[in-house]
Amino acid sequence: MTNRSAVVTGASTGIGYATVQRLAAAGWHVWGGVRSQSDSFHIEQVAGASSLRIDVTDDDQIETAFGEVADRRGCLGLDLLVVNAGVVVGGPLEYVTPADWRRQFDVNVVGVASSIRCALPMLRLANDPRIIVVGSINSRVGVPLLSPYAASKHALVGLSSSLRRELGPTGPRITMIEPGAVRTPLWTKAREASIQIDRDLPAAGRREYGNFVEKAVENLTRSSNSGLSPDRVAVVIEKCVARRNPPLRRLVGVDARFAAVLNFILSEKMFDRLIRRFRSINY
Repeated sequence: MTNRSAVVTGASTGIGYATVQRLAAAGWHVWGGVRSQSDSFHIEQVAGASSLRIDVTDDDQIETAFGEVADRRGCLGLDLLVVNAGVVVGGPLEYVTPADWRRQFDVNVVGVASSIRCALPMLRLANDPRIIVVGSINSRVGVPLLSPYAASKHALVGLSSSLRRELGPTGPRITMIEPGAVRTPLWTKAREASIQIDRDLPAAGRREYGNFVEKAVENLTRSSNSGLSPDRVAVVIEKCVARRNPPLRRLVGVDARFAAVLNFILSEKMFDRLIRRFRSINY
């Protein structure tokens, strides 16, 4: 058994899978959290990695999975938890159902909190434990048609900040990673969902939001084709974990840094106008 160990949730594809690969190649023993048998097999093909069946909306499954890790690690504890599992729910707010909102927060917020809760006893046993929370530039900037997703990522900022102050200087060090556009299946699924939303809009909704939704599909297509590779984000995660004093928040990607700067220097009203104008042209 290697000395360093990590659990990565949402590890079947994208950032999660790239992180499993990178940490395993660096000598970590990594457990990748996945939901299906086929994804478990995919993780098991990575040297130094093991799979965990974790649906982050299922409390019993989370507790069972982390219990398996605890049994394997014993008094060595867990060195790193990367909470990455997430979904994207979007659309005009007046057409997003309460069930959609609950699904968004169950996965992106409650699932994160539950994973951290179950990992904390093991993290406390490690010498220098770390938690990486995978957020988004939408942790800072809200854009049209993504209010559920942006709200969930904003919630992670509050969760991370509160937890850091709650655990104090002797607790695990927490870093939030905030990437811009990344080429992951998550956004391919979001594009497919946007197409379905466009089809399902009633006549009144199409008159009000039709152009926005059509532009959203175009933008998501570009993002899924031209965004950062997941490995670029995994590299940043690995570097943050290696630092003696890791950053509290870390933007990843030129687009994320540019949006964050504009959000900082412009007034709310000016930024609203800019987003509306830009999205009407490019979104």
